[in-house]
Amino acid sequence: MISFFNPLLLFGILGISIPIIIHLINKKKAFSYKFAAIDFIFQTNKRISVKFKLRQLILLILRASLIAFLAIAFARPFLKTFSSGISGENVPTSNVIILDDSYSMQYTNNRDSFFKSAKAAAKEIINNLTKNDEAVVISCSSSRLQALPGLDYDKNNLLNSLDKLLPTYLSVPITSTLDKSIEILNTSKAPIKRVYLLTDMTKNGWNTDWFKTGNERLRNCVSSVHIIDLSEDKILKNIAITNVGSSIVTSGTNVECRVNVTVSNFSSTKAKELMVQVFIDQKKIAQGFFNIESNASETKEFCFNVEKGINHAGWIEILKDNLGVDNKRYFAINTSQKLDVLLIDGDPKTNIYESETFYIEKALNPGLEHASSIKPTIISVHEFNNFELASFDIIFLCNVETLPFEKIHELEKFVKGGGSVVFSVGNKVDANYYNNSFGTLLPNRLYTIKTFSSGSLISEEQPLHLKLVERMHPILNILSETDVSTLSSAKFYRIFYVDPTPLGDCKTLLSFSDDTPAVIIRQIEGGKSVLFTSSIDRDWTDMPVKSFFLPLMQQLCKHLAGNVSEEILNEAMVDNTWQISCPNNINNVEITNPEGVKTVLQPQLNYNEKSLSYVETHIPGIYTITVDGKPLPQFPEYFAVNLNTIESNLSKIDKKEIAALMGGINLTITSDINESGEVLLGEAKKTMWGTILLLTFCILIVEAFISRK
Repeated sequence: MISFFNPLLLFGILGISIPIIIHLINKKKAFSYKFAAIDFIFQTNKRISVKFKLRQLILLILRASLIAFLAIAFARPFLKTFSSGISGENVPTSNVIILDDSYSMQYTNNRDSFFKSAKAAAKEIINNLTKNDEAVVISCSSSRLQALPGLDYDKNNLLNSLDKLLPTYLSVPITSTLDKSIEILNTSKAPIKRVYLLTDMTKNGWNTDWFKTGNERLRNCVSSVHIIDLSEDKILKNIAITNVGSSIVTSGTNVECRVNVTVSNFSSTKAKELMVQVFIDQKKIAQGFFNIESNASETKEFCFNVEKGINHAGWIEILKDNLGVDNKRYFAINTSQKLDVLLIDGDPKTNIYESETFYIEKALNPGLEHASSIKPTIISVHEFNNFELASFDIIFLCNVETLPFEKIHELEKFVKGGGSVVFSVGNKVDANYYNNSFGTLLPNRLYTIKTFSSGSLISEEQPLHLKLVERMHPILNILSETDVSTLSSAKFYRIFYVDPTPLGDCKTLLSFSDDTPAVIIRQIEGGKSVLFTSSIDRDWTDMPVKSFFLPLMQQLCKHLAGNVSEEILNEAMVDNTWQISCPNNINNVEITNPEGVKTVLQPQLNYNEKSLSYVETHIPGIYTITVDGKPLPQFPEYFAVNLNTIESNLSKIDKKEIAALMGGINLTITSDINESGEVLLGEAKKTMWGTILLLTFCILIVEAFISRK
């Protein structure tokens, strides 16, 4: 069966009347010359007239055919064939219409986005269904859902479900959706089962490994697969902000922010003088220009100052291109006041490098470019009487031998009121004194000191090493994989054994290689206490010189104070869970998304610690955190949610590769969205206008040759 994509252009065949009219107007007669001397010409007159008329008739036919064939070619005819010779007009069919809703489908070609064009094409397919045809409309992101809509005969229901679909901010799996299509079509008894996929053909959604097993299931289930390329087989260009890395340096009343911006050029041409702008609190504060080679990336640093003690939100932006969704990347700057930590040195030394507090001080506030929000204050035991504990957030007792009774009582009130204390042991610590004096604060009772080999003849036993117990605890999950891998490199030559029975609500975070607890944390009413069962200097261990010591100590203090808001927080990815530790006195938190939708969360108890988990991160932008409508210093006021820019690379999968992957399946791939409705009626089709245009060209050559005779 022959059909046409543009049947109205067949009216152009009427143009064949033009050469006929011209032929009739210019019709000539063969003249006879009656001269006695040319009787021979008179004898051949009839033969010349016949030859002239025949030539004119051939030219007329050729010129009329030329116009007719051009009109037919512009009408774009194609030949329809049906699988198994069955006509699709009367046989019931089941159809799954899949819309690719990855964020690359927001690419705008001319005026409409690919996704809008996909919805228009899907609507045409639905309108071409007959009353015997059932169908369902799904998106690629719906493959993550447990329950999918069923097949439906009602076109209105199908169109309504189509209208509700929106593009996502994700890179969604096409092959997983084909699995869902198989599940849906397996429930149908229709003799013809079709899958329609409307996509931009970018590689990201295609998991080619799926076809190793999925192709056979697809072939056994469906009659045909029709892929409509909304990009119209064009090469797609894109430039995106792929990363924003930030750091801050505190100086006086200001905070210097350093933002490293990476822009990637996913195009075959160089991007010249590309403007990148930095916005903070809705105001542009910096800009720069990038020159990026094709299929390459470039990183530049922007520096600017913001006021300390105030929370800020901002974004990086490039000029709009065809895919605008990845032209912005958001970040939050949450600056807080200093976290005050009191370090009590129980064994001061003349050489500061031998001091109990030297390494912990450097870890909490390294100085230079590693400025921290933690402000340590070092005192001796004798100076302790002159300090008010309420002025501090955390107290470290570093190898402290004894404390005045009234100060111990004050320390207990300090912890129960929300403060925190950290005990680190050493050679001045007496187990009995600590158990009797600090029993209400210690996580476990101290037992006895155990000495291991340190290259001397003290013991034949090898030194102990650290190992994780609670990897996902908020204090430890900040550690990088490199830091975690170096935990076991720290050597411990002396430790305190503890009574295995805890004194309260305790959790062991780190242990030694012989399973003796190394770091224990205890919740005491509003505050916490922590026990290191070895020293925090280099007397008993080399832990303070390991790379993990600094992030471990800083995160410990921030967690104990319920304050994680000073640093520029790591961004959350769209549709990923955002988590944060929560102070014990917080019961409800409000999170407002970029569209103004507010969600009230209640903290959950994990590992004896309160934490918040927010899952409604469906759109990129700045999210605001408040408690009773106001920001709290214990929380960052903002956090950013950004795209996973894997979808920004618009490289396309080759049609031949798809055909090879779907070998044995009745497959059609078209890059013309106007074909979407017509393809419904035919299982396969062969275009014919190329052949007709070639024939038209041949007619033109023959006509030119004859007309010159």
